[in-house]
Amino acid sequence: MNIQALKYEIIEWVIQTQDNSLLEALKSIKDSNASSTNWFDELSLAEKESINRGKANHEQGEVLTNKEFWAGYEDKV
Repeated sequence: MNIQALKYEIIEWVIQTQDNSLLEALKSIKDSNASSTNWFDELSLAEKESINRGKANHEQGEVLTNKEFWAGYEDKV
């Protein structure tokens, strides 16, 4: 199916639906897609540095399993 046929199929489907939750979900997708800003660009320098440190740690294999992480909190829960 080419892109134009797909668009028309979706338009027809949307026009015929009576499902408000579906329409709200589609509106949410449309609104989020309309944003031209990248969420990463809106972060503070400290937040970006923290994310980049986490990525570097992961790439170097410096990670914990879920079980290892929570082991230190067993007595506190």
